[in-house]
Parts: sequence; structure tokens; C-alpha cells
Amino acid sequence: MTGTARSRIFEERRQRMLPNTSAKLLPRTTAVALVTIASLCLVTTARAQTFVTRAQTAAAPSVSKVEPPSWWAAHTVNPVRLLVRGKHLHGARVTPTRPETQASAVVTNAAGTYVFVSVNISPVAAPGDYPLTLETANGKTSIPFRLNVPLDPATHFQGITTDDVIYLIMPDRFANGDASNDVPANAPRAATDRKNPRAFHGGDLRGVINRLPYLKELGVTALWLNPWYDNWNGINACDKPWCPNTYYHGYHATDYYAVEDRFGDMETLRELVSKAHASGIKIVQDQVANHVGSQHPWVNDPPLDKWFHGTPASHTQNPFRADLLLSPHASDAARRPVLDGWFSDDLPDMNQEEPEVARYEIQNALWWVGITGLDGIRQDTIQYMPRAFIRDLSVALRRQYPKMWMVGEVFDRDPVHLSYFFGGRRGWDGTDTELDALFDFPLWQTSLDVFAGRAPAAALRSMLRNDSLYADPARLVTMTNNHDVRRVASTEGMTLEGSMLHHAFLFSVRGIPQLYYGDEIFMEGGDDPDNRRDFPGGFPNDARNAFERAGRTAAEQRMFEWTQQWLRLRREHAAMRHGRLVDLFFDEDAYAFARQTDDGETIILAFNRAAAPKRIAAPAAFVGAPDGAELLPLLVAKKGERVAGGEISFTVPARTAVAYRVARGVAP
Repeated sequence: MTGTARSRIFEERRQRMLPNTSAKLLPRTTAVALVTIASLCLVTTARAQTFVTRAQTAAAPSVSKVEPPSWWAAHTVNPVRLLVRGKHLHGARVTPTRPETQASAVVTNAAGTYVFVSVNISPVAAPGDYPLTLETANGKTSIPFRLNVPLDPATHFQGITTDDVIYLIMPDRFANGDASNDVPANAPRAATDRKNPRAFHGGDLRGVINRLPYLKELGVTALWLNPWYDNWNGINACDKPWCPNTYYHGYHATDYYAVEDRFGDMETLRELVSKAHASGIKIVQDQVANHVGSQHPWVNDPPLDKWFHGTPASHTQNPFRADLLLSPHASDAARRPVLDGWFSDDLPDMNQEEPEVARYEIQNALWWVGITGLDGIRQDTIQYMPRAFIRDLSVALRRQYPKMWMVGEVFDRDPVHLSYFFGGRRGWDGTDTELDALFDFPLWQTSLDVFAGRAPAAALRSMLRNDSLYADPARLVTMTNNHDVRRVASTEGMTLEGSMLHHAFLFSVRGIPQLYYGDEIFMEGGDDPDNRRDFPGGFPNDARNAFERAGRTAAEQRMFEWTQQWLRLRREHAAMRHGRLVDLFFDEDAYAFARQTDDGETIILAFNRAAAPKRIAAPAAFVGAPDGAELLPLLVAKKGERVAGGEISFTVPARTAVAYRVARGVAP
């Protein structure tokens, strides 16, 4: 959103460097004199530049950053490739200081500001410091490097499965648990302003830690946090409606190896993971390999010429035509802008086809998993990266952490489009991304349309027919909503009852449910950034506290209890989590299906959006239920029903959903 301002600055700089073609012609003698003076100035300047170059060459090397700063012995990635930032690194040689490590494949960039070095680690090396020595013709310096104590895989890196329910949190907008980090020392005070929906509001990791009991009470089992990478602390000013704005959301990384200082630090992050695990809650990190923020040091000093696709002054804009990637008939020239284009002028696009970039990003993903013990990764804008890179990243994660799970964001409502990026099948390009999961945007949109009264209930069954496109549709994430779209409560035509049906349906179908913070209390919010309001009660001086029952309105409490009940039902019945889905009934206003496991559990679920009760009838043979089998009410339904005449039948009250369990005992 700050691209216009940045483009203007670059244009002004470019114009200042152009010759002034409007100047009047000078007399010949004056011109000759000026040329002579100019020539002398050029000679003097050249000599001065030579002196400066020699002085720079003579300067001792220095190191300011090492990425990754640490690693592990006996890791599947060995050697690990370090990216060392510094000054005066031309001609660098790197040697170990301890026999357990070896250094090789040293490459220095043309500017002498970065060195790449591979470090081979003995599998029996003990945790501790293993600094390296960097030496040039003009001196030497140390490269700090450490081997970490590995975390216990029995309690970490557990992955996400259909047994889980994911809860998406935007840390800045959820809860403020530490006011001391609201305004960092190097940040303008205006960047933190709860009255500005595009400024930082003060939410942080400590706030999430403090609310773990609430999340446990709700019934979720995994937290997906928007990016916690360090972002620029400043504030963008422009004459557009979206200014002033900040990068409170976390998607403009300036340091891939640091925690956003407004959220906390590495110690606090690790505490969050530890305490969440102790509560039976997993952690999913939001990673962004596709691009960095325009304030990243790389932008003006890239480690390699091809580190990015283009430069701030010369790059392609992404046309957002990802459909071109699906077609074997599209030309490569048409596809390239989709993969190489920048999302905006302030989001430089990383070049994963450069091997050093790909290796850097794969190691970065592995490092965050290993250093924190997190359980899953959400990869932002994954369709705009090369499919071979997606595959290599997926394979590397599972090779080191066999249970590790990664879900990709492919924001498209077409299941054909979605399936192209889903792991388990080769595409026309011969590549299987091996990607574990994708967000089910097609089913999400259909559910919103149905329960807001914009599409018939039968559209749910029609969309689910497309499950044949996926290698395993149970691995899809059935999102109720997210941070990029209007909230469910503010969707056109949506009511409280419609929202309840929408959530119950997505908690019941195949897949892994995911809800957005505040969904459970029918929180409102229009387009970005209105959909990112602060959770009431999470911040000092809030008028009420919706984390507690006493602070919720009647509608909020109704939605909260409904969400709890359906998540409890899912937790208590394996068929709701693992069972195959069997269609039973569908028409304009209702849809009913069963979830069945191989060991015989059958749960029947029915959804009625009509203003009147709906009688549902389906052949009992669809679920293998004999006459006399009983339908035991689990949720909403008040009385049981019996299978008779080879038919299952029951009534769904108006604007609600019901659940039954089939008991196969035959009546006398």
C-alpha cells in the first residue's frame, strides 16, 4: 500500500540524475572552459575514488549478522549454509575454531557485504558455541555460531491432523499482555494508536499466553498466529485513504530470524509454545517465503544480483493470473509475471529459482521449527512460488520432522485451481508439490452463500462432489473465515442463525476446521482493516471483557456456547473427525449427510436454513442401518427416532442443525 510513495521517491531520484535538456546553449569559450574544469574535476574525483576504494580494501572485515545463527548436530541438513552479513568481506576465507565443524564453499558477493559458507557438523558434536574465523588480507573477525540442544520430538513438532481445530490469531489485535513493548525505543509514538485501524494496537505474545485458558475452554487444539517475524517499526505517510499505516499484521518481514519486538522476544515465544503444549494446544507459524518488506536490508544491498526478481526501481507487478499456472497451453512468457511479479512496490519478490535463495528459505523454515518446537506452518501466497520449491520445502520439513505439517494459502474459489497445488498428484509439469494441506476456499464461499441465503443448500453437496479432484480431501482446512475477508457476521445477508449453521457445517464435514478469532462471539467487521478489530477485553481500558461470560452480549454468548458444543461433539466422536462422508438428503433449504468410521460409528448431521421445520428422509441402506436401529439425539434434537421400513427419517427445527448417533441394536 506504500508503493505509490516509494515509486514517487524513485522517480524523483531518477529525474535528478538526468541531464537538463532545457538549459540554454553557452558561448563556445565558456563551454570550453567549463569542459576543461569538468575534466580536471573528473580526474580529481577519480583519484579520490581510487583512494576511497583502497581505503575500503584496506579496512578490516566486520560481521553484523549470521543466518541461521545456530543449528543442530545430526540434522538432516548438513552442511548448513550460513549467510554472513558484514563489511569489507572481499576475498574472505573461513575456518573453524573447533574440530567438530568444517567450513567450505565460501562465496563472497561483489559488494563484499555478504559471505556464504557451508558448515559441516560432526553428528556427535555437543551443544555449545562453535565460532568460525573469517579472514581477509586486511584482518580477521569472528563469525558467531552455536549448536542447540534439540527439543524432544515426543512433545514437539506434532503436526496438525483431523483431530485438531485451528484458531487464527492476529497477535496485535487479540490481547495486550505486556504494555512495555507497545512503543519500542526506535518507533514513533504515532505508530501505536488504537484509534487508527492500520496502526499497531499493542497485542502481543504475552496476551496470547494469558488467554490460553479461554482458548482451552472454547475447545480449540491449535493456534495459528499471523507472522511474528520482525517488521519495520515506523509508520507510512501518504495522501491515500490507507495512510497512515504500519505493518502490524507481520507480512513485511525485515528480519527472517527475529521476533517482532512489539510482540515480545524469543524467550516469550518459546514460553508460549511450551505453555500451549502443556494445555494440549499446538502452534502453527505463519511463514512468508514469497516476499519480504521494502525496509529489509537486502532491498538496497542484496546478497546476490538475482536474490530478488528485479529491483525497487525496475520490477514486474504481479498480474494475479495464477490460472495461467494451471494450463499446459499457456506460454512461459505469460506465466513468468505471475511467479516473478511483486505483490506491490513495497513487497520485493524472492527468487526461489536461485539455489542460494531456496536453500536459505528452507533452512529458515526448519530453524523456526527446531528452535521453538512449533507443530505446523501456514505458508503465505504459496501459489506464486515455483512448484518445485514448494515440493523441496515440503520434503525437507518432513525429512527432519516426520509429523510436520504445512498448509498453503491458495486464495481461489475454484476447486480445480486449488487441486493443482495440493500434494499427492503430479501436475502437467510433472511436479507433485507434496504439500500437506490447503485452505478450502471453495467450500468456505459456498457455505457463506448458502447460509446467508444467496445459494440453495444443495450447492453444498455440489461443491463436495469436487472432492474427487483431491488426493485426500480430509487434509483440506475447512476455514470458517480469515483475516483477509469480511467477517462472517458482516457478510451480506448473514444472520446470527446463519452464522451458527455456517460454523456447524464446517465443523462437521471432512477436513480440519479453522476459525478466526472473534468468530466464536459473532464479531463484526467489514473489509480490511475493519475485519481486524481488537478482541473486546484484550486491551487496557476496554469497556467490557468478552473473554468472560459476564462481558458478552446475549448474542455473543449464544454463538460462544454453540461453537463450544459443536467442537465438543467433534472431539467426542471419532466419526466426526475421521469418518467418510455419505450424502443422505439435499434440496433448496436442507442438507444432511453421515460420517462413518470403519469400526461402525455413524453420526448423522442435518442443516436446515428454512424458517420452518424440515422433515428429512433417506434410505437406511445408505448407512447400513437395519430396521429398528435407533437414532440417538446428540445435539439440538430432543428425541430419538427409529429406522423403519428401510428408511431413516427425522425432523430438523427451523434455522438450525441437528446431530444423531445411529445405535444399531434392533428393537424387539
